[in-house]
Amino acid sequence: MTDWWQTALLYGPAVLLGLLLVFSVIQEPRRFRNAIWLALFVLSLSGALMLDFWRDWAFIPIVLVAVFTPVIVVGFLFVNTVIVIHHEGFSLSTILPALFALVMMVCVAVYPLTLYFNAPRWGKGVGALIALEGLWFFFTFAALLLYSTIYRILPRRRKYDYIIILGAGLQGTKPTPLLRGRIDKAVDLWNRQDGHGLFIVSGGQGADEEISEAEAMKRYLIEVRGVPADDIIKEDRSTTTLENLRNSKVIMDERCGLNDSVASRNPDLQGHQSASKNSNNNQEVSVSSSVPPSVSSPEGKPGRVERMKNRMSCPYRVAVVTSDYHVFRASEYARKMGLKSDGIGSHTKSYYWPTAFIREFIAISKSHFWPYVAVFALWAVWMLLVR
Repeated sequence: MTDWWQTALLYGPAVLLGLLLVFSVIQEPRRFRNAIWLALFVLSLSGALMLDFWRDWAFIPIVLVAVFTPVIVVGFLFVNTVIVIHHEGFSLSTILPALFALVMMVCVAVYPLTLYFNAPRWGKGVGALIALEGLWFFFTFAALLLYSTIYRILPRRRKYDYIIILGAGLQGTKPTPLLRGRIDKAVDLWNRQDGHGLFIVSGGQGADEEISEAEAMKRYLIEVRGVPADDIIKEDRSTTTLENLRNSKVIMDERCGLNDSVASRNPDLQGHQSASKNSNNNQEVSVSSSVPPSVSSPEGKPGRVERMKNRMSCPYRVAVVTSDYHVFRASEYARKMGLKSDGIGSHTKSYYWPTAFIREFIAISKSHFWPYVAVFALWAVWMLLVR
C-alpha cells in the first residue's frame, strides 16, 4: 500500500466528519448535532495525528492526561461549588457543580468496582449500563461546551429588525446585575446598527416580584440607557425561555400580518399549544399597553412604531439577547419556532458560569433524550443475548 493511500485511510474519517460539520453548520448552525459532529471531528483528527506522528515517549503524557484530567475536573467542580455558595447562598442550583462531580465519579468508578469485587452478572451489567450512559452524558457535555463557545463567537454582520431581551429576575423593581448585562448588550447591538429595529423586552411577573420583568427592563432602557419609548415593545406574560420566544413571535407575526404561528404547528412544541392560544387571545392587550401614546402624533401622522411596521421586512430577522451560557438553548428553541435569529450573549461572572452551563446542559439533554434510550435498548439486548 502506497503512502498516499495510508494517509487517505488515516485522515479520511476526519475529513469526512469535517465536511459533515461544515455542511451542517452552513445549513443550520443552531442544531445540537453540530456539537456531536465537531466532537467526533476533533477526536478523529487527534487520533490520526497521534498515529501519524507517534513517538514512544508520547505514551507517558497521554496516560497522565487520561488519568489526571478527571481528577482535576472533579476537584475544580468541588472548589467552584464552595465559591458559588459563598456568593449566592446554598440552594440546589448552587450545588450543581458538586452533584455533577459526584455523578462523574460514580460513572468512572462503578464498573471497575463490580469487576474488582466480582459482582454477579446482573451487577456487572448494571455497572456497564451506568458507565455507557455516563460516557454519552459527558461526551455530549464536552461537545456542547466546545460548540456553544464557537457558536457564540461566529461572525454576524447583519441588521436585526427586532432585538428580544430575555428576562432574568429582579431586585425589587430593578433588573438584577445579570439582567442589566443582557439589556446593556442589547443596547450596544442596537447602537452598532444605528438604532435600527425595535426592542422586545420579554418577561412576566413572578409570584415574589412587584412588577413584571418586561416593565423593569422597559424602565431601565428609557431611564438609564436613554432609549425612546417608541422603540420598545413589552411582552409581559412569559415565565420560561420557550414562552419568551413564543409570545415574542406572536407579536412579530401580528406586526407582519401573519396569523399562523410556526410554534403552534411544531411537534416539538405541542405541549405548549394551549398556552400559545391563550397568549394569542390576550397578546393584543399586552402589546397595546406597551406602545406609548406618542406612537401616533396629534395630527394623526404615524409615529416611529407605526412607521417601522409599515416598512418592516417580512420575514424579519431577530437577535435574541441573553446570558452567554444560555445562548445556544435559546437559539435552538428559536430555530424550532421557525425564527430567523441569532443568539447574542452577555457576560456572566466566571465563578457562576459552570453552575449555569451545567443547568443549561441538563435542559438541552431533556430535549435530546433518545440516545440514552438507544443505549439502554442496546444494553438490554446484550444482556438478553449474552449469557
